[in-house]
Amino acid sequence: MLALLALASFAVSAQEWRYRVRPGDTVWDLSAKYVRSDIPWQKLQAHNAVPDPYRLPPGSLMRFPVAWLKQQPAKAQVLAVEGSVQAQAGRAAKSIAVAEGMRLGIGTRLRTAKGASLTLQFVDGSRLLLQGDSELVLDKLTAYGATGMADTRVRLARGRISNAVKRMRGPASRFIVETPSTMSSVRGTEFRIGSDEQGSQAEVLEGSVAVSGGGRQLVLKPGQGTASGADNRPAAVSLLLPAPESASLKLQAGRLVWAPVAGAQRYRGQVSASADFLTLAVDEISDAPSIALPPLANGDYHLRVRAIDGHGIEGFDATAAARISVQPPFAIAPAQGETSRVDRPRFRWASTGEGVRYRVQLASDPGFATLLFDQEGLQKTELRAAQPLAPGEYYWRVAAVDAAGQTSAFNDGVRFGVAPADGPALERDANADKNTLTVRWPEGGPGQRYRFQLSRKADFSRLEVDRELDTNQISLPDLRSGTWYARTQVIDSDGYAEPFGPAQSVKLGCRPCTIAAIGGGAVLLLLAL
Repeated sequence: MLALLALASFAVSAQEWRYRVRPGDTVWDLSAKYVRSDIPWQKLQAHNAVPDPYRLPPGSLMRFPVAWLKQQPAKAQVLAVEGSVQAQAGRAAKSIAVAEGMRLGIGTRLRTAKGASLTLQFVDGSRLLLQGDSELVLDKLTAYGATGMADTRVRLARGRISNAVKRMRGPASRFIVETPSTMSSVRGTEFRIGSDEQGSQAEVLEGSVAVSGGGRQLVLKPGQGTASGADNRPAAVSLLLPAPESASLKLQAGRLVWAPVAGAQRYRGQVSASADFLTLAVDEISDAPSIALPPLANGDYHLRVRAIDGHGIEGFDATAAARISVQPPFAIAPAQGETSRVDRPRFRWASTGEGVRYRVQLASDPGFATLLFDQEGLQKTELRAAQPLAPGEYYWRVAAVDAAGQTSAFNDGVRFGVAPADGPALERDANADKNTLTVRWPEGGPGQRYRFQLSRKADFSRLEVDRELDTNQISLPDLRSGTWYARTQVIDSDGYAEPFGPAQSVKLGCRPCTIAAIGGGAVLLLLAL
């Protein structure tokens, strides 16, 4: 690689950039615009054998040695960014979050999280898409004054990039991509580069790319690719697999599906809100001709799929457009900020139509990075938590998948809490008979029923009363004097029996007696659910 770079540097020094003279041009004007300040304009006049510096024939060619041209550091601009992308200006610098419109200089190291992506535009208009879970270093960004020539060199430490490189304008123009095992040099093309622990891959869609490594060099033409292994040598040229049939690309039942391709070992499926795929809302590898999609916001999307051969070389793209117009359901319960006294709360949401299925997620963080469950394909508009939740704060959200397979975005995450049930409150009824016990508790929601138990024993090992009720109170006359223990349980409309509330004691048989250490003869017992 060093030898190739040295040869390239020598070639540039010996090459010339040519300019076609326009009316009104003079030697000193052209020298001031394009030539370094330490090169006198008389050298440009002598180099081009111009007899009269005041008069340059329009249409004639002026030759500028590349070594004389002005050079200045260039910047790469972030055209678009999706997800978490960090930029580090130097090894000792602090990483910062990348935002659209940022201008990044030489030495910047970019890292994309899984599922993230961004597109850079270089000074000559070339573009680079950095995909998820990748790392890229901007090694050299140089512009040659006003000539339009640029020398761009990037290093892909890991991951994948797709490039649309402008056709090179002049001999000093370069676009070079290095990986840990290969170097690829291009002069105007569309190509992709991948790098992982097993090696590197290169695929050319348009133009040509020179790939070198391990003492070997290949020139890839359109429709060709190569892969390198542990020896860093690019293998023999492979033909790219054909694109899947574009007509087969569609969204179906929450998945992106397409027709299989002969010879494909895997596939890459992508979804973008941009026709140019400036960022990727979805970028997944699949062994089968389909991938599961996360819920996406309503809008127009662009689909892209390619087949991957046994060497990891990715083929031609199939593209299609799709529109998502499914509305996310309204969350009903638990509501925002609500505290549940049940350790297995029931999640309920509004219906969005016939034939719609739903997806519900529960997390312990507002970003839903730590999912406690992710239930798909639900036909009903409610779901009981399968496992008890410890007291604490939680977040839940729901999305819809219509009969055509289009998936809505999730609704905004709903924050709620789970807390232990409060003990029941007691109230004395001074007007009741001394051996009558009236028990009442807060009324529940629609469709809920109740179970009431009364026992002489605190552990309820022997029940005197065990009844299911439609109302939130019970009156029990003619009870024997002494201490009784009562508790209630809510039975939800889906049949789920919530845990019993804490037991409450009461003494019957005398007016001066107390309720739960204070008591009353006949009492009104308020049980908080």
